[in-house]
This record gives sequence, C-alpha cells and structure tokens, in this order.
Amino acid sequence: MKAFLYLLAFWLLAAPWALPAEELPIAFARGGRKVTLPIGGDDGKTDGLPALWAFGRRWSEPVTVKDGTAELVAPPVRVPVVFRLAPTHDLKRVRGELVVYPDRPLSWDKGVQLTAVGAPDWFDTWSEAVGLPVRKFKELRSLAAGNWRAPEKPGLLILGRKAAGNGPAVVHRFVAEHKINVLVLEADWFGDPAGPATVGGGQMRGDLLARTGKQSWPAMLEFRSHRQPCGALVNRWAWIPDEANLPLVEKLAVAGGPLDAVRCVVASYLPWQEQLGRRETADATLLDLLAAAANASVDGWRKADLVWPKMDERAGRQRPVLSAAADAAVAWKDCPWSAYLLDLRGAERPPDGLLPELRALEGQIGVKANGLLILGDDRLLDAWEWLKLDRAKKTSHRPGVVWLSDDELPSSTKNRIRLMLTLTELGVPLTAPGQKEEKK
Repeated sequence: MKAFLYLLAFWLLAAPWALPAEELPIAFARGGRKVTLPIGGDDGKTDGLPALWAFGRRWSEPVTVKDGTAELVAPPVRVPVVFRLAPTHDLKRVRGELVVYPDRPLSWDKGVQLTAVGAPDWFDTWSEAVGLPVRKFKELRSLAAGNWRAPEKPGLLILGRKAAGNGPAVVHRFVAEHKINVLVLEADWFGDPAGPATVGGGQMRGDLLARTGKQSWPAMLEFRSHRQPCGALVNRWAWIPDEANLPLVEKLAVAGGPLDAVRCVVASYLPWQEQLGRRETADATLLDLLAAAANASVDGWRKADLVWPKMDERAGRQRPVLSAAADAAVAWKDCPWSAYLLDLRGAERPPDGLLPELRALEGQIGVKANGLLILGDDRLLDAWEWLKLDRAKKTSHRPGVVWLSDDELPSSTKNRIRLMLTLTELGVPLTAPGQKEEKK
C-alpha cells in the first residue's frame, strides 16, 4: 500500500498544475540553508498547508504560508533537485517550485567582477544558491551616490526590470558614463511576449558562448515563452538566434567616440529560471553568458555609402535604419573601407542612369573590406549580371554581396531588426536619433 501511495503521488505531481505555468513562483537555494519561498495561489487555508515534494515522496514538514511566502530549510542534495510545494491531500495544486543545489560553490573567475541592481528574484536566489560572487544593490541611484566604483575591465553590471528604465538609451548612457558592460535580464522595453523557444549548442554565437555551443548537448533547452527583441535603433549582434534568425540573446552597442571607449549592453529575452537546475547546459550557458557579457567589445567599423536613394527627409522617415547609418557615416567618414547600400524597396523606381553607376562599383566590391548590401527587388538586378543572383535561394553568389530581398516599405519591426543585424555584420555603425555626432 505504501508503494502504491508513492506511485500515486508521483503520478499526481506529474499531472497538470492547477496554477498556470507562467505564474508558478520559482526560487533557488543551497541544500541545508534557510530559504524564503514565494507561494502562488491562495493563502493555504482552503487546501491545507503545503510541503516540499519530489520523486513521489514528501521532503519537508508542512509549512505555514504568511503574506504569500513560506520559510523553510532546503533539503540536502547531492545533485540539483526540483521540489514542488503542494498540499498533501491535493498534490496537483502546485504552489511553487524550489530548485535545490548541493552545498558547494561553483568555480568562477574572480577576475570578473559582478554587480547586480534590481535583479529579478530568481537571479538573486540562483546566484546565492550556486555561490556566484555578486555585489547587489536595489537601485541605480545607489551606485551614483558613491557607494560603488566601476571595476576595471572585465566587470559586468546586471540589471532587472526597474533598474533597466524605460528604454535602452537610459542604459547606454549609464554604460558610457561608467565604462562598464551591462547584462539586462528583464526590461519593460523588451519586445512583446512571444511563444515557446528552444536553445541548442548549434545556435551559439559570439565570444565565449561558442565554448558552450561546441559541447555535445543531450537535449535542447525548452522555454515556454520568451520576449521579442527590442526595436531600438542600435548595432546588434545575435549571440543566440531563434529559428527565424531573430535574437533570443543579443549584444547591443551605440557607435560613437573611440572604439576602445564603446561599452556593450547584452539583452537576454529568455526566462532562464525555467531551465536552471533542470539542465546542466542551462547553468553552463548562463555562466558563459555572464563571462561573455563582461568581456564583450566592439570591432572596427566600415562607413556606409548609400548608393540609392538619396537620404532626404522623406526617405529618412520611410527608412529609419538606413537614416541612422547615414547619420553615423558623418562621424566615421575617415574609415578606410565602405559598405555600399542599395535600397530598391517601395514603389519608387530607380533612375535609368543607375545601372552604369552600379557597374562602376564592380571592381570595388569584395576588395579587402568593401561590401554591398542590396535591399528589396527590382528588374534592374537581372540586368546587372555581375551579381550572379540566385532567385530560388534569394541570394547572390558574388563574394562581398548580401541580398535581403524583402520588398516591404515601411518594413515590419522584425525586418528592421534583421536589417540592423545585417548592417552590424557588415561593420556599419548606427547612430540613434538624438545621438548624432558632429562632423569633424
């Protein structure tokens, strides 16, 4: 009978939760340590006092819920274990999850200094559970009050929703002032909520993340939801792209000033708390993300040379991303190499004399760091045989040429993000509105 009850308990815990998954509180702790666990649902008076359950058995005495939390001691474990908090007589009514780690700290490079301001609760409890050395503050103004000095590189500032402000420009100003890289885990200026996302080793890009990606992953990380990338006008590098090549994690930077003075903002649109402690690769990837963000830098730029159309006020309103590239080109006019931009999107036809001008560029494209980006489609491209267009695959077989064939104008937010990613890959700096450099 006892074995039957354990099997019944295990089946009930595997059954659908009464509390929606996206509302399920998740906390982290180290085995044998006291922890305050947030509780979802009612106050526990109607369905009995909850206790910790895992593997079909109860691991704690029932705990009293007060003001939406419960205090308890995390059970000792040898490997990370996910416990569910549920009342004994209704194990389907899960009130929260507690991920418990063994009582031993992880290995971390002490040369990389971490500071968190207003970080999400899950990051606070996770970093304490794994022994990650993080200095913590509640508000950014605490740093400005002289309580903190930016560490020498490498250093990383980790921000949550309130500290991230109302837009990436706020973060970039802080980054420029204090000369420190930033990782944003949650922000109101992230894009809209989106559906499920999966992450595997083959998706890793950039800096130290390539180390995790090269390892053999036993399974993909599956997230129930994520946020769309922010739509700000910035240079961006996709560190973890999704199936549509839109970023799940990306590095952002605003061009301006000497390259060695540019600091980076890394934005993560994934709810890591859903996978930490459940998959070893999740913990390894987040740790690599912290290290990569702290060490992130910006490579050299190429100036943008807009072949057509000419960037007047009307064209700038229709093409805000290219307008940002044209504005930045003023400050970076002395760059030795160019990225030529040809925009054929929209109803307006290019002039008849454009084809000879394009043919004059043939000897420059692909030479050292010169490249050509073509946006949209037009029959003019078929007359320019040098391009070696492959219309079936929507690509060009000419080295140094990139073709984005989508002809939509004004473009969607997703296509604007894809354009920013492509321009960044080409080395084209973007200057956001209000941050234009004066011509030197």
